[in-house]
This record gives sequence, structure tokens and C-alpha cells, in this order.
Amino acid sequence: MEINQILKEKVENNLDTNLATHKIEIDVFGNEVTLKGIVKTYDEKDKIEEIAWNTFGVISVNNELSIENEN
Repeated sequence: MEINQILKEKVENNLDTNLATHKIEIDVFGNEVTLKGIVKTYDEKDKIEEIAWNTFGVISVNNELSIENEN
């Protein structure tokens, strides 16, 4: 299995354990993770980023998550 796919699965598993209700797109290139999607609050956005950062092997996180109904 490709290294990028392994790291993506680790991040997905960590998110599923902590925030199973979200549909977040996770892109991985090398050890860099990009998060995309829509969440309900800034707290959720921050929590998802924190979970990605705390995944073993991740050295960079680009948080491109948007807040639902934000103008």
C-alpha cells in the first residue's frame, strides 16, 4: 500500500474515533495533510485539525475546512 494512503487511513481512523459524524475530504501528499469539507462550528474545525496534527507521521496540516452557513 502506498505511504500516502496509509497516512490518509490513519487520519481517517482517528477522525472516525473522535468525530464520526463528519464527511471530511482528506488529501495526503508526503507527510502533508489537507482537510476539506464543511463543519458546523469553529470548535469542530479546530478539533479536526488537532486530530490530524496528532496522527503519527503528519508533519504539516492545511486546514481548508469551511464553517456551515458562514457569510
